[in-house]
Amino acid sequence: MTPGHDRRQLLFLTLTIYWSSILFGLTAPWISNIAVDVLKHGQPLVQAIHQLRLHLFAPGYNLFLIAALNAAPFVLFAVVALLHLGLIPPEECRLARRRSLALCVALLLGIGLSAWTHVMTLWFPDAQGALAYFFLPFVLLALFPLGYLAGRGLGAWLFR
Repeated sequence: MTPGHDRRQLLFLTLTIYWSSILFGLTAPWISNIAVDVLKHGQPLVQAIHQLRLHLFAPGYNLFLIAALNAAPFVLFAVVALLHLGLIPPEECRLARRRSLALCVALLLGIGLSAWTHVMTLWFPDAQGALAYFFLPFVLLALFPLGYLAGRGLGAWLFR
């Protein structure tokens, strides 16, 4: 492996983490809404997508606001990941692997929690269920550093 090849791999990984974080943060509520409509309510996929379009800005639903609330911590994570991986010197291959693994673990934990929260809130509707959408960004902001620390410990153990 040449240093240029490693650098290109790191650049690809950095951009993949960056864009996938932003894309998932924005689309997770919509994908969850479509999935619950299809799986629980038995709607055809076309009707579930149409239902999503109707409720995107509707009062009482406003799925766009829910997506914006969900996307905020993922966008912040994406910027931190871009800076964190972008400032690694080219000769520090082990450091790049450790940081990449740590960011991937943190992102996967955030994706899992976000998807689980959205699906469970829609699957078991409750009068106070919408409060989960308000508190989810704060929980994600606390979870991302914890996931990073867990991934960093795993990376230190794997890449000695």
